[in-house]
Amino acid sequence: MSNETNQNKMQRNANSAASAPSIISADVKIVGNISTVGELQLDGIVEGDVICSELTMGEHGGVTGTVSAENLVIRGTVAGTMRARSVRLEKTAKVSGDVWHETLSVEAGARIEGQFVHDSDPVLAKPKDHQAKAATAEKPAEKDGEKAKDANSEDKSSDVSKIAESGSGSRGKFAARA
Repeated sequence: MSNETNQNKMQRNANSAASAPSIISADVKIVGNISTVGELQLDGIVEGDVICSELTMGEHGGVTGTVSAENLVIRGTVAGTMRARSVRLEKTAKVSGDVWHETLSVEAGARIEGQFVHDSDPVLAKPKDHQAKAATAEKPAEKDGEKAKDANSEDKSSDVSKIAESGSGSRGKFAARA
């Protein structure tokens, strides 16, 4: 076969693969970042950042890290910042972190601890200076010559399970519970 024919076949395969969602089932745990140009169905656990065009997270799905997508439908647990044009938090969603959005829908029963930030381009939005200063002010002071521990360097592997297990009140800039 010619080289041009092989390239055409590869392109057709890539196009058909992009039309079907990638699925991470409930028995899968990934430690590391995930990036895809397509749609992702997440029923397992990801300890890392997730970047995709559309994310649909099932009730048992969870992410500890930043989630960036054009469209998000969350039924599971997120411990980290979410950035998307369209965000839908369904009644079983448990979120601990800021939600950057253009459009937002929150069902009664969803648990949220964090801020909602409206932005016309939330996927590319950068935190404002006052938010960066607030985060710096929240770090613990140095004691006896020891450096303050950076919050990002702590082990956050159990954040998703802690949020999922906590059923009592929410705290933060915005808290909602039905």
